[in-house]
Amino acid sequence: LLFLLLYFHYVSGFGGRHDSAEHIEQAAEKRAHSIHLVDTLILLIFVALLVLIVLTAWFFKHHRLWFIHETGLTLCYGLLIGVLLRYTNVGVIESQTIDVMQKNRSVMRDPPDYLRLEVEPVKAQKVQFHYELIEGFFGDKEKQSEQHLEQKAVFSPEIFFNLLLPPIIFNAGYSLKKRHFFRNIGSILTFAFAGTTISAVIIAIVMHSFCWLFSSSFTFKELLFFGALMSSTDPVSVLAVFQEMEVESDLYALVFGESVLNDAVAIVLASSVDNFDSNKSFFDLEALFAAVADFLSVFFGSLLLGSIIGCATALITKMTEIKEFPLLESALFILLSYLSFLLAEFVELTGIVAVLFCAICQAHYTYNNLSDEARTRTKQFFEEVSFLMESFIFCYIGVSVSVSHNQQWSISFLLCTLLSLFLSRAAHIYPVSAILNIRRKPKIPQRYQHMMLFAGLRGAMAFALAYRNTSTDNRQIMATTTSIVVIVTVLFNGGLTSWFTEYLGIRDIFDGNYRFRHGVDAHDDSQLQQSMDDVHLQGMDTRVSGQNPWDKAFLPRKWYNFDASFMKPFLTNANPTLLETMPSFMTPFAKIFTTKQQLTMYTRTTNNGSVSNQSTSNDNPFLRVRYYNSVDRIAMNNSLS
Repeated sequence: LLFLLLYFHYVSGFGGRHDSAEHIEQAAEKRAHSIHLVDTLILLIFVALLVLIVLTAWFFKHHRLWFIHETGLTLCYGLLIGVLLRYTNVGVIESQTIDVMQKNRSVMRDPPDYLRLEVEPVKAQKVQFHYELIEGFFGDKEKQSEQHLEQKAVFSPEIFFNLLLPPIIFNAGYSLKKRHFFRNIGSILTFAFAGTTISAVIIAIVMHSFCWLFSSSFTFKELLFFGALMSSTDPVSVLAVFQEMEVESDLYALVFGESVLNDAVAIVLASSVDNFDSNKSFFDLEALFAAVADFLSVFFGSLLLGSIIGCATALITKMTEIKEFPLLESALFILLSYLSFLLAEFVELTGIVAVLFCAICQAHYTYNNLSDEARTRTKQFFEEVSFLMESFIFCYIGVSVSVSHNQQWSISFLLCTLLSLFLSRAAHIYPVSAILNIRRKPKIPQRYQHMMLFAGLRGAMAFALAYRNTSTDNRQIMATTTSIVVIVTVLFNGGLTSWFTEYLGIRDIFDGNYRFRHGVDAHDDSQLQQSMDDVHLQGMDTRVSGQNPWDKAFLPRKWYNFDASFMKPFLTNANPTLLETMPSFMTPFAKIFTTKQQLTMYTRTTNNGSVSNQSTSNDNPFLRVRYYNSVDRIAMNNSLS
């Protein structure tokens, strides 16, 4: 012990110069500990809020309270927590901020991604600290750093795009009601593409007129970007009321389908606008063609990538015996679905579009190949995650109004935005509906059009796009305006949806009768979906070619026949098999992708069918498709009757 004491005393003589270094280590450790505690507290607050949201949702559903949706209450909870965080010391830590100048004193033209700061303690070697941008760009013209406070309740915008939005978008495609969606596919695509574009342009024109009148500094490019992000609708509360009130299925399909696809269109359109040279205030003709080409290439490239990954997942689950292990099967399904988003982002496409169409392909093909346990797991997993992520986003929107760094307010800009949203919504709903009604049967009635105008709520996608970059005053004004628009539309439109639906007299008589006859709970939409809309997911397609509701148009009819004769036999265990539908020279290919389950199902089906029908169906592959579908149609009608 005496030897050790003498040794430490001897060493301490040389350790004085390390005291400052140890002080730096202790300060860094203390800082890390403080950040950990504050981050834990903030997450605890949000998780507690989610618990409250779940209980609130149960209470409102149990007591059939429709005057306000739980989404609106979630925003209110977020606003309340934001005020508490703003005016208390919860969620902030003491910090110091210094003004940084480049080593060579040159002028920076663009914001840096990283900072390297040199610290020189007393009697110690210099230490290089490396700082990374983690909370997005925000301007600091008024020296906010002098407050010596750091708000920790603000998350990086990339968290929304990479973690929160993908499961929400995937669930929208995976839970798609295909029967009504594809029956209205032409109208949905028209509203999604033409309607979103018209809406973005009208918002930009109205806002540019306002800015010109009041001599604002906004450029037309900035306002067109703002119009694109504000064209994204998120009628989650309206759709929830639709389900509760059992509205007519075609209206639900139009509102839901437009909101799903216009999210994808809006994000690609906003990205295309944002990629142009900021020095140009208006597009010239060449820039316009470049914008259209960029939009089409990114959108359809993302669509193709997502569809390929969805089909690849279907093929993997078909050709392997992974269904013997439902846990691995579900894990593979989830990982490949998320892979579509990440891969699209990596190759500079749009992950939201890719994951949406991946989900549609997963529901149409892969779902057939999954075991019963994996079907239940994947459905419930994405429903739960989507609900929690969407609740978190709306709660965070309320919180961010009070605690976000990047806030610039303009009441006149906000009021003009609300006016432009109404005008743009009306300017594309009514004219597009009138054009569609020239050839559409049944026509879109006037009350549907009124409801679609009313259902133009803004939500998570618009918020995420607005807060992805807030580096200038104009961007900050757009971000704060978007937050207020989301709150106003969710509270006002969402709260009045049930009254407006009753006022228009919109009800779904068919689905109501079906529920009554078959004992399906009026508020258990998933059970109705399983009973009616997804009958074909349990086996083969149930409609005869030429008789399905969307089969009157040339292209849908051709796609339906191609899907029934090639895609489903190739990617699923559906009948007829490729051995029957493919030409004879393709027999080696057909043998590789025909499973024992398909052959077994073929034998069982032909034994139940008549010999004459069987012999007739052997002459032509497309007649065989019609024969098998007719057998299934009879079976479905018997089960429903």
